[in-house]
Amino acid sequence: MTSHHHAILRPGAWSLSLTKFFWLSSRAPSSDPSFFPQYPAYDVSWLDLAFVAGWTLLFTVLREVMMRGVFAPFMRRWMRQEHEARLMKRASRANGKKLEASPLANGHSTTGTIANGHAANGVGQQLRARKGIIDNASVKDQPSKSKRITKRQRLEEKKVTRFAEQGWTLLYYVVFWSFGAWIHVNSPWYPFNTAKLYDGYPHVPIPGPVKFYYLSQLGFWFHQIIVINLEERRKDYYQMMMHHIITTTLMIMSYANGFTRVGCLVLVLFDFCDILLPLAKMFKYMSLDPLPDITFVLFLLSWLVTREGFYPFVVWSVIYDVPRLVPITWWSWITYSTLLTGLAILSLIWLIEIVRIAKSAVMGKPVEDTRSDEEDDD
Repeated sequence: MTSHHHAILRPGAWSLSLTKFFWLSSRAPSSDPSFFPQYPAYDVSWLDLAFVAGWTLLFTVLREVMMRGVFAPFMRRWMRQEHEARLMKRASRANGKKLEASPLANGHSTTGTIANGHAANGVGQQLRARKGIIDNASVKDQPSKSKRITKRQRLEEKKVTRFAEQGWTLLYYVVFWSFGAWIHVNSPWYPFNTAKLYDGYPHVPIPGPVKFYYLSQLGFWFHQIIVINLEERRKDYYQMMMHHIITTTLMIMSYANGFTRVGCLVLVLFDFCDILLPLAKMFKYMSLDPLPDITFVLFLLSWLVTREGFYPFVVWSVIYDVPRLVPITWWSWITYSTLLTGLAILSLIWLIEIVRIAKSAVMGKPVEDTRSDEEDDD
């Protein structure tokens, strides 16, 4: 292994404008003939920080807009319709029972009772007395009833928020996994030739679609770090925070040092699972049985194939192939290998939890969202 290191980060022109926060900078004079030659290519420069910052802000705003403006109103309407359907069903059952219990329906005559004025008067007094007791009890019970309603509303609103969060996650991963899959299908390493990941290293200039995909994904992961520290603390907070820090560190280092091909492959492998999991949770919040369990099984299978099947080969390729094929410092190689292995260990820890949930589902228990709030037991 050589200690030579390619310095590919170029200063670029330090002329900031609004477009540099949302569109690519530092266009190169030529493109990579082996990878998206039909698109402009771009160098790596410090101006890319503006692009990442812009997309971090854009994702944060988009998340709020989609959650508050689309997914939350949809879920509230869905829950309202569900509630109305339950009330109608309950009323229908109650009316059926009343008809069955009716004296006329049973063929009994009410003439004798009506004719007996004393009996009727006595029944009326009893009814009035009972009504007075019930009214007094209702007044006394109003605070607890109000408390129950407030708690129910709080739980319903929390359910709406959870649904909206999953809706945003689903939307993001559908779009960006599709984008990444398109890049992967058109890549020199398609379908899974890890040796091609290092041909022509350091792969600068970067094809326009690859640079846009990589930096916007990096902006999303910075946005995730912001969100996880703003929302209610979840039980897996430290695992998720560790995952986000490892991911952003790997993406920054790989982008600055010319390993975007490895990064693109890892992203497309990991992102597919993140389509199915939020979809399963959304089905669960909507009570669309058995769709949550079916989708969860598909999620588990996709996890096994992508994260436990293909991904370890990528990690092994970095550990074994990079020292032989790429001029890289010992420090960089050890850092990449350690962080990628750390992601593999986290994936294995999560797989154990996923299998536990799947086992519960097989035994007839409902699939639960383990990312619940620390103080929440519902």
